[in-house]
Amino acid sequence: MHAGQQDGLYYSLNYSGHGVQMATYMGKVMTDVITGKPEANVWRDLKNPWIPGYFGQPWLHLRVGGAYYGLQDKLS
Repeated sequence: MHAGQQDGLYYSLNYSGHGVQMATYMGKVMTDVITGKPEANVWRDLKNPWIPGYFGQPWLHLRVGGAYYGLQDKLS
């Protein structure tokens, strides 16, 4: 989860599978932040961690994962 503000743009992202619940909640939190309550965003200092094994080529990971699970389907 990551939420903050940069160059006048407020953002909230990376819900990691909890999008519906967190997006609804973060809409309220970011409204509070925009209206002058920055402490409402408890995630403001949380940085996006580096993900081991990710090198910026999502299409490659999707192909490898797709091939792996396709093979699993054929073998089962």
